[in-house]
Amino acid sequence: MKVHLICPGLFGLPCPDPRALPQTPSLDRFLARADQKESPPRDPLETLAAQFGVRARPGGDLPSAALCLLAEAPDQARAGCWFHADPVHLRADRDRLLLFGGPSLAVTDAEAAALVSAFNAHFEAEGLVLMAPGPNRWYLRVPTVPRLRTQRMHRVSGRPLDAARLTGPEAGDWNRWQNEAQMLFHQHPVNQAREAAGLPGISGVWTWGGGVLPQVPGGPDLLAADHPLGLGLAGAMCGRRLALSELGQSPSIWQALAPESVLIFWDRLWWLALAADSDAWCAALMELEVLIAGLTADLAAGRIRSLVLDDGERWGFGLTAWGLRRFWRRGGLRGRLAPPL
Repeated sequence: MKVHLICPGLFGLPCPDPRALPQTPSLDRFLARADQKESPPRDPLETLAAQFGVRARPGGDLPSAALCLLAEAPDQARAGCWFHADPVHLRADRDRLLLFGGPSLAVTDAEAAALVSAFNAHFEAEGLVLMAPGPNRWYLRVPTVPRLRTQRMHRVSGRPLDAARLTGPEAGDWNRWQNEAQMLFHQHPVNQAREAAGLPGISGVWTWGGGVLPQVPGGPDLLAADHPLGLGLAGAMCGRRLALSELGQSPSIWQALAPESVLIFWDRLWWLALAADSDAWCAALMELEVLIAGLTADLAAGRIRSLVLDDGERWGFGLTAWGLRRFWRRGGLRGRLAPPL
């Protein structure tokens, strides 16, 4: 059995001093003894989709929205063109606006339902339909596939709004209705209540990852993931899936399922690194340490033939049971995260 572990955010240390990290002996041993490979810069979602043979269309987006929606609302995903339409907060900073999104906004189900209802009533004539299967995961259906190139939410969060503008022949019309949505949300009672409570307002939506549901030609025998993109990709090819919490059953889980190839999309560090939440990132790192300890034990026992750890962006590390014997190699996570001299 081959195991490929994609772990975005692994090298996104959100604290300035690597010496403050908790001890991770299993991860350190793996990184020191593995064969290292550097690749051109990638995006973690593209890295995940490529494992299933799905790539961005030329000049357009990776159709991640339709695939994510397939995991959350399969009946809806199969018809129409879908975009992610994540709720965002815009904050003034001197002479610019900064854009923030992600779980830290802590949108409630009731707030999402109220804002989605207001949006759909306002844009009904334009054929735009917004839905929110989760409070922080919203999706937008549009009448036709636009000629547009977007930027992913995790790439623009925390950046100036002007630097995150959409491009393409229809970008002007797209920005127009997004500005309308900002004005609509600004006046909504949901935001008045949030501001009174000292919470960041929901300033609008950020659209990205648009397209129709693609064909998924193939993939691993078994996927372990919580991210809806992974679940949607596996669901499209009727593949076997596990939640990340179920990985703690190793090695019995491998023996019961007997897959030839396993893909793990372990994204618990990712948004914590983007949000610079050092304490939560270190706690998630210790969960990864437990997982790596179990996988390397399986590798040493022959239950796994090879193990690849990939940050999804630039670095990959491959290890076999023979490689575990390279005790003379030193290094680890701290060495990779140490600031340059």
